[in-house]
This record gives sequence, structure tokens and C-alpha cells, in this order.
Amino acid sequence: MKKILLFIAFLLIPAISYAQPEITFDYLKFDFGVISQNEKANHLFEFQNTGDQDLIIEKVSAS
Repeated sequence: MKKILLFIAFLLIPAISYAQPEITFDYLKFDFGVISQNEKANHLFEFQNTGDQDLIIEKVSAS
């Protein structure tokens, strides 16, 4: 019985160690076209966590 449990543990350890969050965007770029000075532009980028662990977003910046 111990050998079977040990074998199962060895099978599960790699699966647990590779579990991680993964962020997936519908698309990565958006062309705003020509924007006049002092004109505001907004766009919503939708994403989802396609991984198997919680996705924690700590910092966001625009470029």
C-alpha cells in the first residue's frame, strides 16, 4: 500500500509544481487612429485567466 501511495505522490508532484496562472487577451494591440490634442481616448482590453492558479495583477502601466 505504501508503494502505491508513494507512486501516486510522485505522479502528482510534477503536476502541482507546474500549476500557474496564465493571462490570455482577446488581442494585444488597438489602433486609436488620429487623436487630437486634449481629446480623451479609452479602450477596454478584455482578458481571462486560462491557467490553473489564481491570477494576481499587481501593477498596470500604459505605453
